[in-house]
Amino acid sequence: MLPRSYPEQSPNPEKLVASHMNLARRIAWHVHGRVGARIEIDDLLQVAYLGLMDAAQRYVAQPGTPFAAYAGIRIRGALMDHLREQAHYARATLQMLSRIRTTEHQLEQTLMRHPDEAELAQALGVTPGELNKWRREIDAGQTRSLDELYSDHSMVFRDKALTAEDMLSQENLKTQLRDAIAALPEREALVLQLYYVEELNVYEIGEVLKVTTGRVSQIKKAAIERLRRSIAEAD
Repeated sequence: MLPRSYPEQSPNPEKLVASHMNLARRIAWHVHGRVGARIEIDDLLQVAYLGLMDAAQRYVAQPGTPFAAYAGIRIRGALMDHLREQAHYARATLQMLSRIRTTEHQLEQTLMRHPDEAELAQALGVTPGELNKWRREIDAGQTRSLDELYSDHSMVFRDKALTAEDMLSQENLKTQLRDAIAALPEREALVLQLYYVEELNVYEIGEVLKVTTGRVSQIKKAAIERLRRSIAEAD
């Protein structure tokens, strides 16, 4: 028997990118709203577009997996990787500033005066040119603490510390929830995935499923009620 064909069985990557640019922009702006204005939106847009292009190249159409849902996952993944890189860079620059200040203080105590750049560079074990580069990076505003860059509401940098009791309770709930989700109808499970995991809003989910926002809300509500009943019965 010949394999069943689907409308996007052989999608054109260029057409997929062109028709989903708004999706990439919406996700980039959504992430920008979560992490604050200190992350340039232009940088996030560029990363989002690259994630979209990567998704278009990798996508293989399958039933129940529209390109918009697949691309959303790839775009968000690219943005999260970018934020982690920025966080790492912020830490490295903070450490750089701390070294300079500590070494300056030590030299002031030894020399009984403020050290010049050559003396400071020698004490740091770098060349004057390297020290000047550090200065430029700091002066350019690259030193930003994680508290300044990312709010407590950021999904990437949220505090995940749990007590032993919390962990046990959470694991039990995860098991119950996993079983309940597995028993959901396919469309209800997809709506929950897009809304809670991929963080699409009802308008974006409506575009993915080709239904109204009201219908998305109905499906989400039905899925949540079904999960509540399943967990209550398990308890």
